[in-house]
Amino acid sequence: MSDSHAHESAAATEELFDKSELAGFVADDQLAGRQICKMLSVLFVYTLIAMSTAATWTYLEILRGH
Repeated sequence: MSDSHAHESAAATEELFDKSELAGFVADDQLAGRQICKMLSVLFVYTLIAMSTAATWTYLEILRGH
């Protein structure tokens, strides 16, 4: 029983990833964050354009109806 406990504590203190792997994870995470930010910005601008177009069309249709 003490052998399994010693094995568990030794495994818990070992590093799962070395520093170069962690740096790679951080770089990948930052890249993904930048890409998501760009994607959300483009979708926001698209939504503004679509909303403005729909509002203008609706306003002109209302004016044309009177």
